[in-house]
Amino acid sequence: MTVKRILFIGLSSIGDVVMTTPVLQSMHKLYPEALFDIVTDKRSIALYENYPFKGQLYVKDKKKPLRGVPDLMFKLWKNRYDIIVDLRTDGLAYLLRSKKRYTKWSAKSYGPHAVEDLLGVIALLHQEQAIPHPQVWISDSDRDYANNKLSVFEDKNSLLALSVGDPNKPFKTLPIEKFIDILVRHKDNFSGLIFLGGDSEAENTKKVIEQISTPYVNVAGNTLLESAALIEKSCLYIGPDSGLGHIASAVKTPTISFFSQVSPERFSPWGDSAVCIRGENNDARNIPVDKVSQAIRQLQKSSQVSIESRLDS
Repeated sequence: MTVKRILFIGLSSIGDVVMTTPVLQSMHKLYPEALFDIVTDKRSIALYENYPFKGQLYVKDKKKPLRGVPDLMFKLWKNRYDIIVDLRTDGLAYLLRSKKRYTKWSAKSYGPHAVEDLLGVIALLHQEQAIPHPQVWISDSDRDYANNKLSVFEDKNSLLALSVGDPNKPFKTLPIEKFIDILVRHKDNFSGLIFLGGDSEAENTKKVIEQISTPYVNVAGNTLLESAALIEKSCLYIGPDSGLGHIASAVKTPTISFFSQVSPERFSPWGDSAVCIRGENNDARNIPVDKVSQAIRQLQKSSQVSIESRLDS
């Protein structure tokens, strides 16, 4: 069957979208001439903006009636697809015109992790090939932004990127006192700090900055792809379980993620250099500083890949 047009119905949250990119990569390898129309969410649409094989991007607005399915179906009904890959399983794939459909209802999971489970949706096509590494498509302008922001550092080879987490969800991250303790202990391990995150983290980020002496840039509130470009140039990313941790793993930056209620066995960043630490009683606030410090030392010792070689890969 000649495949020219594929509809990829993806997930919503940033971390989930990153974990679906192995499915996109596998499908492109199987059908290199095909263009992908992609169903996404307002939160994560930026992650697809630079995907080189995209056709049209469609936003599913869950605030509309019936979680936006009728509105989306109206927009997509005029299209004819060769294949639909539906990772949401809300029935939309069976309401649209396509020669073939692959959904979770007929999936065969490759394992317990979400990446393995999502790739199982196309198991009949992917079969026993290696699982592609998650990917984030960063533009030249985003990398120019990162280079400009990092120009303040004399030494750019040992930068730590971090997010202090949302204070409205304190169980998901460390208290600021522990962040300060970690940064003071490891002030000689990093030439500079890059503070990332959303606007909600601004106040706690400021409190941490006031207690440290290491050079830093504070870019909390920037775009996802700008953050990805900065993380790509870092030697380590530290933060709560969030989309930034998955982005860090996707750009092959070693990662330490703090977990609380969500299972790291299923939702940890995918990669060999991702360390997940879970707090006692499913509360990240209970993670000991010594445990984080040990993970930093282990990752720095085991990492044999320089920033330059990661960027060239």
